[in-house]
Amino acid sequence: MNTVGILDQGTSTGTIASSRSITFLTRLPAMPTQIASHSAAIVRLTAAVCASLAALTSGASTVVAQRATLTRPTLTGTALVANQGSASATIVDVANQRGTTIDVGTGPHEAVISPDGRWGVVTIYGDRTPGNRLAIIDLANKSLARHIELGDFTRPHGAVFVAGSDSLLAVTSEATQRLLLVDIVAGTVLADIPTRAGGSHMVGVTADGTRAYTANIQSGSISEIDLTKRALVRQLAVAPATEGIAVRPVGSEVWVGSNDAGTVSVIDTESWTVATTISGFKLPYRIAISPDGALAVVCDPESDTIHIVDIISRKVIGDVSGLGAPRGVIIAPDNRTAFVTVADDPAVVAVDLVERREVMRVPVGVSPDGVGYSPLAPGARQLE
Repeated sequence: MNTVGILDQGTSTGTIASSRSITFLTRLPAMPTQIASHSAAIVRLTAAVCASLAALTSGASTVVAQRATLTRPTLTGTALVANQGSASATIVDVANQRGTTIDVGTGPHEAVISPDGRWGVVTIYGDRTPGNRLAIIDLANKSLARHIELGDFTRPHGAVFVAGSDSLLAVTSEATQRLLLVDIVAGTVLADIPTRAGGSHMVGVTADGTRAYTANIQSGSISEIDLTKRALVRQLAVAPATEGIAVRPVGSEVWVGSNDAGTVSVIDTESWTVATTISGFKLPYRIAISPDGALAVVCDPESDTIHIVDIISRKVIGDVSGLGAPRGVIIAPDNRTAFVTVADDPAVVAVDLVERREVMRVPVGVSPDGVGYSPLAPGARQLE
């Protein structure tokens, strides 16, 4: 018997063309009552299954649509920007839209904020002379607290706090092909884990803190690290010049940008294969995924655009252009506000991903790159 439930190819949600299914059935010759009853049951079952599949595949889109009905949240918290060209970092009080810029050392590249909102960390990558320090910033006092020396582990770059800790930081050492685990309170390197790949630049970590993934520019690959065993698990060749990287919070996918190909590859971490390649970018320099796993934001400075991508459909659903060469990006816990650094007329801007427009702009130092964010105001510490 031919299939009676038909997916409507004219929609992205896979709704059932039930009227066409019924029409098809009415053309059949008369059937005994029992057979007709079974056929009707099959129609109902087919419709139910297809509806379930439609709901599953459009899950993220549904979340995005629901956000559009909500009032835009008030801008609060703290942003921290690494200013490559001025050897400084800018601490931004988001509610007051005011920045305080402090010296941190030559060649700051990436910035993160501890989960408790107390500390900021900026990686000191260096310029012609390789850097090997982390700048630790007291956000309450808006001052440089100290530097952590990393010794032989030069060119520190991508950095992420490991879930469940306010002090354990995963940071790449690009020159030595290592992922370091650093206790920022004790000021010590607890582990150095080989990535076995050239140019381990950026890093993403799963929400449960068990896995890390590095983007390896020279190797065109990613490396998977077991953070519990503190060991390399495996590598995967992806595309030339893989730099921007983000991990779905549940750890099922890794999104990686190729600077040379102008694509974003979606890696299925279970099958360890490239599941999808999304094209249409000029330079997918940085990628962020919302905490709820529904949206990705791709910063594309060469097209002066941030692209908003639906995670489930893996399609670009919107763009925000004219920001001024967007570079670093992080999405706030509200899942709709992205903080983006822009190189032209240097600033950090907040973008409403639902309204798709800029809602804040604060000047920062020269050539801003990485940006960190905390929902806590400067000096406001998360209660135990």
